[in-house]
Amino acid sequence: MWNPKKGDYENSLFEPCSVISYGNQLRYFYYKQIDFFCQEWRGKKMNKKYYLGLDIGTNSVGWAVTDENYNLYKYAGKRMWGIRLFEAADTAAERRTKRSNRRRLSRKKQRIDLLQELFSKEIAKKDPTFFIRLNESGLHLEDKSTGEKYPLFVDKEYTDIDYHKEYPTMYHLRKELIENPEPHDIRLVYLACHHILKNRGHFLINGSISDVKNLSFVCGEMIKEFNSVSEYEISLTDIRELERILSDKKTAKSVKAKQVAQLFECTPAEDKEQQKCAKAIITNLSKLIVGLKGDISKMFHQPLEEISTKSFKFTEAKYEDEIMPAIEENYPDYAGVIDRIKGVYDWSVLVEILDGEDYLSFAKVKAYEKHGKNLHILKNIMKKYCKDEVYQAFFNGINEKNGYGNYIGAIRKNGHTYKMDRCKSEEDFYKGLQKILSTIVPDQEDEELLEKLKAEVENQTLLPLARSKENGTIPNQVHLQELMKILDNAKEYLDFLKKEDEYGTIAEKIISIAKFRIPYYVGPLSRRHKEEGSNSWMIRKEEGRIYPWNFGDKVDVEQSNKEFIERMTNKCTYLIGEDVLPKNSLLYSKYMVLNELNNLKIRGNKISVELKQRIYKDLFCTMAKVTGKRILEYLKMEDPEIVQEDISGFDIDFKSALTSYLDFKKQVVGNEIEKDHYKEIIEEIIKWKTIYDDDSKMMRRMIEREYPEVFDKEQIKKICQLKYSGWGNFSDRFLNGVRGADKETGESYTIIEALWKTNYNLMQLLSKQFSFKEEIDQINAEKAGDVGKINYENTVKDLIVSPSNKRAIWQTIQIAEEIKKVMKCEPERIFIEMARGGEKEKKRTVSRKTRLQELYAGCKDDTRNWMKEIGDREEREFNSRKLYLYYTQMGKCMYTGDEIDVDALMKGNSNWDIDHIYPQSRIKDDSLDNMVLVRKDVNNKKRNKILSPKIREDMKGYWTMLCQKGLISKRKYDRLTRTTDFTDEELSGFIERQLVETRQSSKAVAELLNRLYKDSEVVYVKAGLVSDFRHDNDLLKSRRVNDYHHAKDAFLNIVVGNVYHARFTSNPRKWMKDNRDSNYSIRRVFNYDVKQGDKIVWHGSENGGHSIDQIKKIMSRNDILYTEYTYCEKGQLFNETLAKKGNEKAIALKKNLDPVKYGGYTTPKTSAFAFVEFDGKKKERKNHIVEIPVYVVNIAKREPDAVKKYLEERKGYSNVVIKKYPIKKNSLIKMDGYLARLRGANEKNVRLKNSIQLVLNRKAYETVRRIEKYLEYNVRYEVDSKFEGFTDEDLNNVYDELYLKLKESVYNKRPAQQLSTLEKGREKFRTIEKLSEKAKLINDMLVMFRCDATMVANLKLIGGSISAGNMEVNKNTLTSKSLKLVHQSITGLFETEEELV
Repeated sequence: MWNPKKGDYENSLFEPCSVISYGNQLRYFYYKQIDFFCQEWRGKKMNKKYYLGLDIGTNSVGWAVTDENYNLYKYAGKRMWGIRLFEAADTAAERRTKRSNRRRLSRKKQRIDLLQELFSKEIAKKDPTFFIRLNESGLHLEDKSTGEKYPLFVDKEYTDIDYHKEYPTMYHLRKELIENPEPHDIRLVYLACHHILKNRGHFLINGSISDVKNLSFVCGEMIKEFNSVSEYEISLTDIRELERILSDKKTAKSVKAKQVAQLFECTPAEDKEQQKCAKAIITNLSKLIVGLKGDISKMFHQPLEEISTKSFKFTEAKYEDEIMPAIEENYPDYAGVIDRIKGVYDWSVLVEILDGEDYLSFAKVKAYEKHGKNLHILKNIMKKYCKDEVYQAFFNGINEKNGYGNYIGAIRKNGHTYKMDRCKSEEDFYKGLQKILSTIVPDQEDEELLEKLKAEVENQTLLPLARSKENGTIPNQVHLQELMKILDNAKEYLDFLKKEDEYGTIAEKIISIAKFRIPYYVGPLSRRHKEEGSNSWMIRKEEGRIYPWNFGDKVDVEQSNKEFIERMTNKCTYLIGEDVLPKNSLLYSKYMVLNELNNLKIRGNKISVELKQRIYKDLFCTMAKVTGKRILEYLKMEDPEIVQEDISGFDIDFKSALTSYLDFKKQVVGNEIEKDHYKEIIEEIIKWKTIYDDDSKMMRRMIEREYPEVFDKEQIKKICQLKYSGWGNFSDRFLNGVRGADKETGESYTIIEALWKTNYNLMQLLSKQFSFKEEIDQINAEKAGDVGKINYENTVKDLIVSPSNKRAIWQTIQIAEEIKKVMKCEPERIFIEMARGGEKEKKRTVSRKTRLQELYAGCKDDTRNWMKEIGDREEREFNSRKLYLYYTQMGKCMYTGDEIDVDALMKGNSNWDIDHIYPQSRIKDDSLDNMVLVRKDVNNKKRNKILSPKIREDMKGYWTMLCQKGLISKRKYDRLTRTTDFTDEELSGFIERQLVETRQSSKAVAELLNRLYKDSEVVYVKAGLVSDFRHDNDLLKSRRVNDYHHAKDAFLNIVVGNVYHARFTSNPRKWMKDNRDSNYSIRRVFNYDVKQGDKIVWHGSENGGHSIDQIKKIMSRNDILYTEYTYCEKGQLFNETLAKKGNEKAIALKKNLDPVKYGGYTTPKTSAFAFVEFDGKKKERKNHIVEIPVYVVNIAKREPDAVKKYLEERKGYSNVVIKKYPIKKNSLIKMDGYLARLRGANEKNVRLKNSIQLVLNRKAYETVRRIEKYLEYNVRYEVDSKFEGFTDEDLNNVYDELYLKLKESVYNKRPAQQLSTLEKGREKFRTIEKLSEKAKLINDMLVMFRCDATMVANLKLIGGSISAGNMEVNKNTLTSKSLKLVHQSITGLFETEEELV
């Protein structure tokens, strides 16, 4: 053992701080910089060729290091494979929402401050302390600086009591100031202006007050927006009738929806399918307009799989916070349409609110008076007919949820007003009231009165509120109208309002405050944003404070706008740093159309290039939408024999179109659009239109400034009316600047030229057949250059991937760097598989059973009741592919038409096989579109070929019938009827799709690894390949038992990736030319020896090899290193739930606000921990691990003693010595040999999470895997061993295995380990009759063994707690044991222990 002497490091920064032990033989000193330790003082040199496997998830990275023969390397006694866990980074959506709310409140305060500035001098003459009292209105009397009780009026003859009698609501005051021009107190004028500026309405509708009240304008915007994004077009037949229906307050919404639907027309509706879609569009649109639930997936005729809530109404509480943000993020085009639909709905609400009045305040006063009358009648009726307890509970109940007090937000009792929790929605209140009224049996004299009450409750017009959520539908113009009238009247008796300077009068400045919004293309005005490097791009014209009235003089709007455009533009998927094109740009639209059109086939063969070009010119350059029907009609001119079933390569209709080309050609410039000069100008205009959306003023300004001589006023007007949104994925340079060549012919193209001159789609152009990919890589390499110092900013920060992927990639880079330092060289190859960050796993939206029932609903068969037969079967039976295929084939063999015996089929009869239409030896496609149920003997004759002409000829009519009924897809039909053999291009394409990754996140990490490790070859590994390998070799995984599967997947990435890489020489096209006639199978790659040159990289079992035995042996190991990301929490300071008044321990909301009087925060967010020593009650010295809140850490940046001060003053510790700080969240500790991680703390306890990965015997592991599958797919059914694959005995065995883990393994030391509960509950578990309950209980028990933040299990069924196993340890108990802090490097290859106790 080598011991460094002092002289070895006296001139170095690397002083030893603790000892590292590796196994029982080696001990080395640990130095703070691992770089120095690894490279200088490591005795053993590795410098060997190695492979690195990476399995990159959104919250984990699995890694493995092997030699060329798949043996795991060892380092210091540890096998080199491991897992790194971390919390997935969020998309900042929640923080963005809170930031928006903070800014909204801040800007509201700024408006009020500006108003006070304008009024201050004049009000000071009348009442010097008026604004002081207003600003202190929330304080207790003893805390007010003025000593005055009332905040508004303290005159001898007029106080707040008089004011509230005269003006019960602010709307009464506003009404008075509008209709009475007589002089009023200046303070009353201020209060009215204050109320309007504080709640100034939304800015969603452009135009004047007349436009806002004009349904024709609002509805026209909605129709235009819908038609711009949908393949269907809607139109309105009678705007006046629509206005009447929406203004009708007496008709039920369900009736209104039907009436509204009669007024809309939707085209095309030529066949039954289109008629069905058109009806669904109109029905759901009408429901949304009147305020009912509408299904937007049916309205847009799209599945919208990325959002969870597709059916909603605008009044739902989660509409603003959850539903709309999700739509905006995933489907921005549709979000614009929904906004416009809501605009029509808002119009109807506004009409209802205004109730025929010209001014809002007049309507609100009328509503106030109506509320009073309604309340009087309701009280009388309920007092007369309801029991006293029902009456008291509804009107005076403190603990009600939907009583009258909850509805208005307060209750008056014994002369005091108490705040009440509001109803979740007004709808809940009306439902509760409806229930009460329905129980009343009135006298004859009250029957009519009760019916009126019920009708108003039904329409939700009873007891209207002045303040309700519906006020959010009121546009700014309505409030502005009142403000202008109030100021017009006030100017006659308040002369200061007419005072004028260079920016206008005081009255005009007040109006400008009400109207002003910071343009989105200017961004934040605060200098602080730029100084702190935050998101700010505003350019000033001159210094000085910015006001609404001098904004144009202080801010350079044009330059700020240019900065905004640069920031707004996304970056190209393929070329680093290149701006993407707008989705509707002429070039990008051409790419989209050609990329789709190049897939068009007739009878399985691609059309000629010449025909493709004619279709483009004759159809796409003349029609807004090219349907399958139009394509068929066009092709019939070439070949009259063609039928719809002969055409394939697209889905019903073409999704892409030359929308912008047609818009400008037909509406703006005509045939001039063909000139290059005009194309350049139009491309720029489309870019602006995409950015500015509805901002017609900005569009007009930009066009007039940049192209003053090109367009006249009429053309500019038409351009401003066009609607474009969304961005493409590629840049101009990518489509039109990168030149590549066909490696066989040598012909050179740009990508857009190749799409025009050939029939290849983009993915084919980026294959090995062409040189585009090499050219792109070369351009990127030149632009990226060397990384330099490896840190987050230089490597990951600017990647165009999601935040969750960025965090995962940065963890990956750190792992790869540490392995490189250990191994002394770069990997020979890096094999990567990356999870789909931020994407939800797609599940069936409609069950197979339901799908079949819908399809068979229209089938008439006198000999067989298909609907009953399907209905009688359990849903989960259709998880059987055989059974599902049986019904999609109407019970017949797809190759012979013979009847299939369904009972024999389900018993495993070997006479019937599932066959892959395209042979699985040639293409890996296990989708139902590639599967048929057929006679086994016929299937055996087919072998690895397409179907024989005889089968096609005999069965085509039957297949056509199935396709027309929708029982099989057009894709399956095309495969069945294919007449030509596979081309080399197709076969190599099938293979290439298994080897080439197309997702941006995977390409980003591969490109980064290529830049960092120039001597390494980066190989993609598709998750499906590893999954198939696991299934084929009985290596199935359970995600529930432990997290080791990440490392094992990384290991398999090396194995599978290297074999495929060697087998197909990374150039499938070349391989195919050389091996087409060989009896190869891409599904049986591992059955045979695989060579790379002279070296065998895989010894297949068919050749007597045993590679798979070696792999299985390694996969059975569980000596996997496990580390987690540790961090100091930042951001949010406190839990948002505030403590009520009277809590002495609460933290003040603001400085000098006593929490006992005003409430406060009770749960500060923990940033990190400190290990401290302090005096106990008996003056003995004690130790604690104590949580340090985020707010204290922030203070500590400017006050070094803040942490100690917090511990002594807030936490009550005395004579504190901070022995270790900070100890990060998630830090690993060892308590008497048990490993756990620090998660949080409260006054008494430290909250931990388990840090020991569970290992089960093979049988128990397999049972848990099956339980996992049952709970995911079939939990709504009782367990059936036939389907689920586990028995009562299997569950008992798992229970016993977990019990023994707690009794005899290291888990015995786990805090709150529940051994006693499992011991006592063993017999109870065995007596549980339902296997589903047992399975759920096992699943719950596993929570206690998981290394997750949630450690609580529900053990109620066996006599335990519903929250058993919570790992909280008393602070005194924790530090009374042997306690060590364990430091781990990112891989876990380096580890030190620091003794705390």
